[in-house]
Amino acid sequence: MAQPSFGVLHDFSQPLPAAVPWPAYYAETLDLITDAERFGYEAVWLSEHHGRADGFAPSPLVAAAAISARTSRIRIGTNILLLPLHHPLRVAEDGAVVHAVSDGRLILGVGRGYAEDEFALFQAPLDQRTSRLEDGIGIIRRAWRDGRTGFQGRRYTLPDGPFTPQPPADAPIYVGAVAPAAVERAARLADGLLIYVTAERDLPPRYQAYTAALAAAGRSAETFPFVWTGVAHVADSADRAWSEAGPCLAYLEDQLRIARGEDRPITVDDLDPADFLVGRPDQVAERLIALRETVPFDHFAFWGRLPGLTVEQARRGIEAFAGQVIPAVRAAS
Repeated sequence: MAQPSFGVLHDFSQPLPAAVPWPAYYAETLDLITDAERFGYEAVWLSEHHGRADGFAPSPLVAAAAISARTSRIRIGTNILLLPLHHPLRVAEDGAVVHAVSDGRLILGVGRGYAEDEFALFQAPLDQRTSRLEDGIGIIRRAWRDGRTGFQGRRYTLPDGPFTPQPPADAPIYVGAVAPAAVERAARLADGLLIYVTAERDLPPRYQAYTAALAAAGRSAETFPFVWTGVAHVADSADRAWSEAGPCLAYLEDQLRIARGEDRPITVDDLDPADFLVGRPDQVAERLIALRETVPFDHFAFWGRLPGLTVEQARRGIEAFAGQVIPAVRAAS
């Protein structure tokens, strides 16, 4: 079994009322990303949402360019960019510039989105999100691979012309997916799969859908990475880890509750600590090692700064994870 790689995810959000002014919060988070590179993480991942009062980052490729100027080795990925909300040629151009300024370190991860309010905000038809995703990937592939803009699909018809700067020939496009049909689409169109799961028990069915989709598409897991994004936080005691992370996780779960249109707020008392990779480094490593027996993920990424953590708590957590959890998991692989 190949050894896994590891990354951190940042969305630049903080619970309201914001405790840190936004310029300072961005500066702190960018410092955490340079720390992550120094600690040995292989990738940093950036999310996208719109119309959020808590500062959830709306422009992941802009952030990616800023990160590329501060780092030299770490891969920079979007996880995910909501492609149906954008003109795909604009995404191709912005992504190509990030490739150019980062020396080819971008992993463009895209998805079709789900939030009705975001589609309304951008006046994008929600019922066209699948076809817009598929056309969008086709446009980006054509531009990046062939250096041409010409495309004819269901939603877009573009005149032909030159496209520059071209990224590396192997510039990857990953797709985020959860439902089996979406995973099948990813296996057909993408170079890798992005899965978001917080509770470990939910991961094996996702992995089974992934392997089935690859088999149906005639593709191999050896060349099609399974990227798991989830939650992890470590501290010198399990109690301390949960006291730091628990309120942050309740906030994240409550944001999902709001997106689902449910009424009852979620608090930390509603959460089961056993559902999350939170604890001492040896405890988290043991759980990851056991999980890899059934789900041999290629890459695991987790929040580099859960919304609500201080920068000191976040830095201590990612440093301990890099220094103690990652070596143990790799030694067992």
